[in-house]
Amino acid sequence: MTHINIHGFPLALLALAAGAAQAQQSPYYIGGSLGVTHVSNIYRTGGVQPRNNDNVTTATLLAGLDQRLGRQRLFGDVSLRSNSYENNRSLRNNGYALNAGLDWETIGRLSGQLSVNSNRNLAQFNPGGGAPSVTKKNIEQTDQARASVRYGLASLLTLEGSLTHRRRDYSASEYDAYDYQQDTVSVGLTYRPSSALTLGVALRYGDGKYPHVPLGGGRSAVDDFTSKNVDLTGTWVPSAASTLSARLSASRRDRSLASSTDFSGATGSLTWNWQPTARLKINTTVMRDSGDETSFFNLGNIGGFTSDYSLVTNSLQINSSYELTGKVQLDAGLSHYDRSLSNSFQGNGDDKSTSLSLGLRWMVTRNGLIGCQINHDKRSGQSRFSSPYSANSYGCYGQITLR
Repeated sequence: MTHINIHGFPLALLALAAGAAQAQQSPYYIGGSLGVTHVSNIYRTGGVQPRNNDNVTTATLLAGLDQRLGRQRLFGDVSLRSNSYENNRSLRNNGYALNAGLDWETIGRLSGQLSVNSNRNLAQFNPGGGAPSVTKKNIEQTDQARASVRYGLASLLTLEGSLTHRRRDYSASEYDAYDYQQDTVSVGLTYRPSSALTLGVALRYGDGKYPHVPLGGGRSAVDDFTSKNVDLTGTWVPSAASTLSARLSASRRDRSLASSTDFSGATGSLTWNWQPTARLKINTTVMRDSGDETSFFNLGNIGGFTSDYSLVTNSLQINSSYELTGKVQLDAGLSHYDRSLSNSFQGNGDDKSTSLSLGLRWMVTRNGLIGCQINHDKRSGQSRFSSPYSANSYGCYGQITLR
């Protein structure tokens, strides 16, 4: 499921801008960036098929805020980008990434959050998992809105609830079957026996649909589905340099039409944020969940995201950064995905993919930086589900930010 993220350079800069703005104690920032990336095998073909290389220029406008308003906190980051292809001009597109919300609390025991996440970008080519491989422009629009509320029952117990709406749409008619909508409600309790440990249990129910599943002959139908989960969660802070967060769920998912993709079993995730020294940071996430859940895991986060059409995905993601000097930082990343695939026509199968990245950033001035990054992606698996391929990219970028 991995792919070369040609938009990743300017989006990574947005994260830097947000962090720099907070470091300067300014609630606002605006800026712009320009990056040029060489992408090999842009259509993700494999074997002896033609490999298509291209140079992509991405211009990005950045803005964000993190503002306290009494007891409330308003936050947001947005990037608006224009992507220009030197050879494949039909793929030129405009996109954006948005992450915004409001943290609120009352004088009493009530608090919560309202948040909106949205991404618009060129959908990946040859995504596998039974999805069609098209070589025309296919715009993917993915949105999520979430409202959560917490009520302190006692000094150690908190009642929590949330409501989430998700939606995914594609511009290409070949992807009608993957348009997706879901509403989820969750209710649970958290227990905090100490400042270092938080435990929780919750019931989570989702109701959704794939509204445009083709039946042939120009006809389509709605494929309804339900998702039922019992979540056990925990967060442990063993030291100032380490935080572990975990979720273990008993999950069941049923679809009205595509019953071959029904699922019942254990899902979950484990995240470890570790800073062993003042210069080194390592973030590790291990996750097992359905493809739709993993697709939305990074939605709205800086760095882009990848849609997944698997029955179950087991994934490992490691991101690290090392401060070589006060102005130079080295970044490295590893992602590995092992997917179980199923559909009504081709049976069951699997594929595996790995992505490696290495980057260097230099803060030239207080408001400007330049950087470069290289990526390598490779996927293997059964060709009837996912055509194997390998692809590389490398590029550099620059940014100016005003605070």
